[in-house]
Amino acid sequence: MIKIGIIGTGGMGKYHASILKKFQDLRIVSASDINIEILNSFKNEFGVEEIYTDYKDMLEKSDVDAIICATPTHLHYKIVKDAAKLKKHIFCEKPIAINLKQAEKMINECEKNNVIFQIGYVRRFDEEWLKFKELMEERIIGRPVIWHQIWGGYGPSAEWYYDIKKGMGPFVDGAVHSYDFGIFTFGKVKKVKSSLTKFKNFTSPDSGTAIVEFESGDMLVLCWSWGLPKNVSYQYTHQAIGPTGVLIFSGFQDEKGKYFVIKKENTEEKIGPIPLNSLGIGFEKQMEHFIDCIKNNKKPIVGGIDGYESLKVGLDVIKNWK
Repeated sequence: MIKIGIIGTGGMGKYHASILKKFQDLRIVSASDINIEILNSFKNEFGVEEIYTDYKDMLEKSDVDAIICATPTHLHYKIVKDAAKLKKHIFCEKPIAINLKQAEKMINECEKNNVIFQIGYVRRFDEEWLKFKELMEERIIGRPVIWHQIWGGYGPSAEWYYDIKKGMGPFVDGAVHSYDFGIFTFGKVKKVKSSLTKFKNFTSPDSGTAIVEFESGDMLVLCWSWGLPKNVSYQYTHQAIGPTGVLIFSGFQDEKGKYFVIKKENTEEKIGPIPLNSLGIGFEKQMEHFIDCIKNNKKPIVGGIDGYESLKVGLDVIKNWK
């Protein structure tokens, strides 16, 4: 029986707990949060026996094999280091940390203590995104490609997301998923450019464009905003263009699932179906992988080094803005 402790029992902590409770060979035995109301609500919902307002007390007093770190980003560093010193396996939400020095120390501490350290890049387990990688490797529209992502909305409600010292805004907190998957798909980063601005009165940029150029010649172009008014969003565009055509993410869907649409000079085809809830399934597979790594002492397919590399891209995006 694997015993888990959850640190941070708000949105993502609750979501991960809802997945973990499905495992028969696992039990959530303790939880920690500085907000006692949220913590008590979590305890009642998931039947957790032990609760702590100080995560250090949980690590020292609760007999857990592993922790889920689902706190705001600026708190990851101390939690991961303290857990690693006590030889607790760690699943940490992305981004790994708020700077590269912290990330490096976290990685080293986990390696020194032979601790499994997995980062929450759920797109690595999302069938839709994995199919995109497969199609890129097949050169379905030729190579190199330009991978476009355009999205905008109000963004998260918690203010820490927009604090340059805590969450660093969408081009770090949100876009690290895309930076990571870009590296996973295309390889090493060659150059990072950005043009960012602020619509909201916070310390981090919330809107703009980031361009990541890879050594392979491929490019990732993100045009994102977390600065729009409530209940206002613009159409999500997700596509890649290449020498021989265009690949459109979720270009069509029906009751069977989602489809890629491939457009070439004289042809148009659908590729799929992919489950409509592929992201939700990805979250489950992500946790299955973490538990499997604990049971079999395996190295996670997405670990601390991956967290470091994607954070580096995000920090370069912000550095260009500054």
